[in-house]
Amino acid sequence: MTIPGRTCGVFRQFAALWLTTLGGLGCATAVESATLSDLQRVEASLRPLPASLDAAESIERAPDFDGSLNTYLAFAYEGSPALRATFEQWRAATYRPAQERRLPEPTVTYAGFIRSVETRVGPQRHRIGASQWFPWPSKLKAGAQAASLEAQSVQRSFEAHALDINAEVATAYWRLWRVHRQREVLRDEVEILSSLSAQIRVRVEVGTADLADLAQVDLMVSRARDRLVGLDEHERIASAKLVRVLGAPDGTQTPISRSEPVVLEVRETAVELIAQANRHPRVESLATLSNAADERVREARADRAPSFGVGVDWILTGPSQAAAPPSDSGLDAVALSLSVKVPLWTRAYRASENEARARGAVFRARAIDTRNGVSAAVREQAARVADDVRRVRVYETTLGPQAQTTFEAVLHSYAVGRATVGELLLAERELIGLQGELHEAQADYGKDIAHLERAVGRRVETKGPRDAR
Repeated sequence: MTIPGRTCGVFRQFAALWLTTLGGLGCATAVESATLSDLQRVEASLRPLPASLDAAESIERAPDFDGSLNTYLAFAYEGSPALRATFEQWRAATYRPAQERRLPEPTVTYAGFIRSVETRVGPQRHRIGASQWFPWPSKLKAGAQAASLEAQSVQRSFEAHALDINAEVATAYWRLWRVHRQREVLRDEVEILSSLSAQIRVRVEVGTADLADLAQVDLMVSRARDRLVGLDEHERIASAKLVRVLGAPDGTQTPISRSEPVVLEVRETAVELIAQANRHPRVESLATLSNAADERVREARADRAPSFGVGVDWILTGPSQAAAPPSDSGLDAVALSLSVKVPLWTRAYRASENEARARGAVFRARAIDTRNGVSAAVREQAARVADDVRRVRVYETTLGPQAQTTFEAVLHSYAVGRATVGELLLAERELIGLQGELHEAQADYGKDIAHLERAVGRRVETKGPRDAR
């Protein structure tokens, strides 16, 4: 059986219309293209994700770190499971726009006549039909744009999560750095007190000092040694926290560099940083969701417009059984159909619009609240960083040198009998205490500058060489 030329023409016209419509809807939006480009760029910097938990355990090995903060941050960015989960959410969201642009599935029908209908040109035996519905054009376009914006919102959430990882790793790193420096301070204290104990012991033997003085110093030595031993557990706790935020396997060694943080003032003022609060990834994420909700309003509004269906039916006809068959015997019948869905339930469609509009208002309100929270956090963290800088400067230039001079003066006075052991121990505690407070202020600066960057939503510049940090 051959298909008549007119039937082939009808099918070609229908297929051309269908493919043209599909081609127009298949074009990616500018937002979608930019999001996919960013996704591919970020993915190139990530380590491959194991296919399963068993595979992860088989290939997972403890990484080697050189002790610098940058190597820990690089490891966390490349392979943190928590950050990778957010990245995969971003990837999943990028597949949604193509689904939103999809036309309803075409329908193909077949019917066989149980009792054929005899016509002038012959009996009708089979009927084959195909139809395609086309919603109002703005429905698919608005839906795809909304999905693209929603994917961009997830991208901003990923960027905000990366800032969280930066702050968490820095906090854990500088906590562990503080423990290491505290160990050094306590070792210095034990050394100073042990040397002082030896001097007093000599004086006790010659009768120029009392045993009470020696006992007091020895007690201080014992207490310092006890605190030094207790730091072992503090170090294990701090190391475990660092391994946890890194997402590294259990047993990972966490060496810490002795290098102190470069303490510099922030170049921009708090007011200047707050002025950029609208650009924070969390604020942009919610603002983008608000824009996506506006597109959902347009998508819902399109339901109030008619949608159209185009179909074709081909009826296969057998040869005529007449004694004198007509010239067009066995000619197949072809029919084109056009359908229109008339939207009658306007109140329900309007409810969909109002729901999407309300969701947009929710996201706008949350964006405003988040922006206010960002402003408050920036002001707080900027104040903390400024105070950390002040404390470090005071300890380095004033209090530290004064404590060293005072201790040396009291030690000399004690040697000639003009100062007591109590005065000497007080000067020693001030000296050691200020050394510990200096390291604490330095560690606080390293932590607070990372928290400031999380609050601002980007890296902040300091008053100094650009590569100082």
